[in-house]
Amino acid sequence: MPEAPLPVFAVVATVSCGHETGRRDAYVGFDEPDLIGQANRGWYELATSFGLFDADREFLLALPAHRYNPRVDLRQPYVWRRVRLLDDWDVMGAACGIRQGRSVLGFDDCLLGSRAGRPEFSMLSLDSTVSVVGTTWQDGISSLAVPHPGDTEPVRKLIDYETSQAEDMQEQRLDATPWRT
Repeated sequence: MPEAPLPVFAVVATVSCGHETGRRDAYVGFDEPDLIGQANRGWYELATSFGLFDADREFLLALPAHRYNPRVDLRQPYVWRRVRLLDDWDVMGAACGIRQGRSVLGFDDCLLGSRAGRPEFSMLSLDSTVSVVGTTWQDGISSLAVPHPGDTEPVRKLIDYETSQAEDMQEQRLDATPWRT
């Protein structure tokens, strides 16, 4: 396994993984009572049972690159940042609604989604063996966890594609190359 983490764009592809990959979902419909509470419990159960956190509860979180580099390339809008889960957390509620200003495209930018109860995030264990993605669907929200995402067909195909692209995608190719088989 490469030392570099699996690229953010590849982890996003795990939403295409089927259950045969070991993927598990925690889905909550918008009409369910305590939407955010149920979604938080589902996310935490997946994160802990799949091993997202290390011994210090640290993991990688994809955050907007322009927060760290104002000259960000729009083809690589997110970067991994090492974070720690604190005792007082609300991933699916408050963290999805923390406004961070405007994105480079001019839209409101929130930390883990578009607003409370509308997640859009990617997380990865420090050793790249577990990915956890939060997303908003038409009728609800969910977290999904995939073990060994770098070994799944959707991720392998995307990495192979990115490593064979023209020079204008050089940054993504560099991130993907260590993961090419």
